[in-house]
Parts: sequence; structure tokens; C-alpha cells
Amino acid sequence: MIARIVPALVALSLGLALVLAPSTAAADDAATRSARRHFTKGEKLFALGRFDDALLQYEAAFEAKPLPGFLFNIAQCHRNLGNIDQAIFSYRKYLREQPDAENREAVERLIEELEEEKERTGGGGVILRDPPLDDRKPRTARKPIYARWWFWGGVAAVAGAGTGTYLLTRDGSVPTTDLGNVVFD
Repeated sequence: MIARIVPALVALSLGLALVLAPSTAAADDAATRSARRHFTKGEKLFALGRFDDALLQYEAAFEAKPLPGFLFNIAQCHRNLGNIDQAIFSYRKYLREQPDAENREAVERLIEELEEEKERTGGGGVILRDPPLDDRKPRTARKPIYARWWFWGGVAAVAGAGTGTYLLTRDGSVPTTDLGNVVFD
């Protein structure tokens, strides 16, 4: 009897461990939700040309979750507000944090343009133009359900519960049929 209960308990505890392990990701979820909320507001404000307000939202998103892509958005706001030094600083920081950025060449061109503008205007100068779409950071596609942590946690829980139930309820006797007991020696 104990020989059957021990494997069942091990399987059940393993299943629970797999379900409870991602709880550290749940703590990070609050930061991700906050960053996403600020980013979404920033995108809307940027599209409306309200670069001051968009900048505040992108900075709040970066504070919630310091992802390199937010630095790109912050630099874009500074560039559109004419804050050349801050734009250059943010673009460079973005490239340091994201050395393999897909838009690296475009960002380097923007830095060159801003440095030229700075030389022409003596540090001032306002650039009010929206960047071409290919210069913006590409949006990441939403993760499919099978790529999320909670999906695999649920699969593990169901598998662990099923295994535990099977091990606890299986009968160790010889199976019977209409023809009698089947015994193989």
C-alpha cells in the first residue's frame, strides 16, 4: 500500500511544484502591466503629436520595466521636441542596451542627422517631423497561448493530478475478462 502511495505523492508534489514555480513571474507581471499601460498611452499621445505627454508616458513605462525599446521611444519624443542632446543620449543608450537592434542603421543615421543639426544651429533647433515607419521599433507580436508560462503550468498540473489519481486508484490485481482471468507466466 505504501509502495503505491509514495509515487503518487511524488507525482502530485512535482505537479504542484511546476504550477507554483511561475509565481515569481506573477510578481513581474505587475511591472509588465504598468509598463504596457504607459506605453499604450504614450503611443496614442505620440500619434496625436503630443510629444511632451508621450515622453512622460514612455519614461514611466521605462521606470516600470526598463526595456531598451522604451529608450528608442523616449529618443523619438526628444527629437520631435527639439531636445537634440537628450535625443542623442537616448538613442546611444538604446543602441548600447540593444546592440543587435534591427533598426540600428536607422538609429545611427538619426544620431548623425541630429549631430549635424546641432552643429548647424549651435545646439538649438527644433525638428518637428514624424520618423518614417521603418525607423520605428517594430512591435512584437502577441505570444501564442502555448508560449505562455501559465499554459504549461496548467498542463503540468493536469498531468500531475492525472498521474497521482491513476497511481492512487489503480488496482494491482490481475485483470478479468469474460473468458476468465488472464495470467501470463
